[in-house]
Amino acid sequence: MMEFLSFVYRYGLWISVPAFILAVLLLVRSIIGVIRTGREARLLSVPLTDRQEVEFFEMGRVILCMEGPILSRRFAKLKYELTGPDGRAVKNRRILFRMATSGFKKAIMELRVYDISCPGRHVFEIRGLEGEKPGDPEHRMVFTRPHRARSMAYTLGIIFAAFLTILSLVLFLMRLVGVE
Repeated sequence: MMEFLSFVYRYGLWISVPAFILAVLLLVRSIIGVIRTGREARLLSVPLTDRQEVEFFEMGRVILCMEGPILSRRFAKLKYELTGPDGRAVKNRRILFRMATSGFKKAIMELRVYDISCPGRHVFEIRGLEGEKPGDPEHRMVFTRPHRARSMAYTLGIIFAAFLTILSLVLFLMRLVGVE
């Protein structure tokens, strides 16, 4: 192990530059990947109203998310129900560990997972809205495909690439300055 570390230190200038370039490329790819994953997972976005029809073209799991300004309380104490084309309530469950994504102005947080058993028009109802409020156009309900595993993999890639970037930069500066 010591031989390997002394080899890395001895040729640090030659190793650190390609490692830095590789790490930055991996970092950029991971950041683009996590953003793309979130965008591709989005199925449809609907306004915040009591009752509306939504159409799903595929069977499978769908995640209901809320989207709105950061720290908004508009979604507090609301109840959601999705009724299938056959008139029965779609099987759903709460999400134990909610994934949240936020930007500078908006945040998206997962609420429920629905198991769509048959494609077609579904009725989506929100209970507890108590009418429209002035800020409602900024709030939306979003249906997405599950993408947690891919997002977590890209997040681990970001962490690893950032670590490798810092490590290669430190190695380069140590060899440049001549730290023994």
